[in-house]
Amino acid sequence: MKRILLLTDFSDTARNAAMYALKMFENEKVYFNLLNAYDLEFSGSPYIMQVKEELAEESLKGLKNELSLLHRRYPNARVELASRFGSLLDVVRQELGDYVPDLIVMGCRGETALENFLLGSNAYEIIKTIDAPILVVPKHAKFKKPDKIVFATDLQDFKVDEIVEPLREIAHQFEAALLFVNVLEDEYVNRLDAEETIASHFPGINLSFNFIEGENVSNGIFKFMDDNEADIVTMIRHNVGFFERLFHPSVTKQMVLHPEHPMLILHDKTKK
Repeated sequence: MKRILLLTDFSDTARNAAMYALKMFENEKVYFNLLNAYDLEFSGSPYIMQVKEELAEESLKGLKNELSLLHRRYPNARVELASRFGSLLDVVRQELGDYVPDLIVMGCRGETALENFLLGSNAYEIIKTIDAPILVVPKHAKFKKPDKIVFATDLQDFKVDEIVEPLREIAHQFEAALLFVNVLEDEYVNRLDAEETIASHFPGINLSFNFIEGENVSNGIFKFMDDNEADIVTMIRHNVGFFERLFHPSVTKQMVLHPEHPMLILHDKTKK
């Protein structure tokens, strides 16, 4: 049975992301873990233990309220509550020490998903650091059955088959087509060999291979999504290389992105 970790700070954005995930997987057997991290923003106070206890009470109270709201919409969802003391990043690391979720789901407050990452948010820190598949849901995104999923790639991502398992499952579940978009042209890649390798990881799935031009890669990806009416964008995060080049903070102001596109981030644990 799948285990999906839902991160919440009790905001409307986090709640929307949780609702998105519950809708997305409502026909599958899934255990959801709804996790809230609470921390102290100061130290040295003689009342620190009292404040910590009060924060713990508020965290648990907030989780119970979120559970009630989620169960109004999805009464049969299996949702366990987890309240943890510490920074979000440390808490998620600790959680992954106890079990490895099939997916982490989190909301994004920025006007666009990437805007929030690039401004040094918790979302970006989680994505840069945590080696688990992550689905980031922009604050206004509403779930709809994904008919087309765009995969932004340098055609060199597919070294280990299990990296793409979450995407493969989603594509099979919704019978979605995968539209691979090659966005880097500075290194030679044997396209035919690369496409054959990629296709071997997605048997029975409708695939297409596409190439976009232009200096602003991010704009190109999202224009391609709009032109093809795609629903989700996927990429593999390497510790160096494609992901960092695509989402370097220096290009933040140049991006014209759309808030309705959720992002599925996969992680290549072989590249450290």
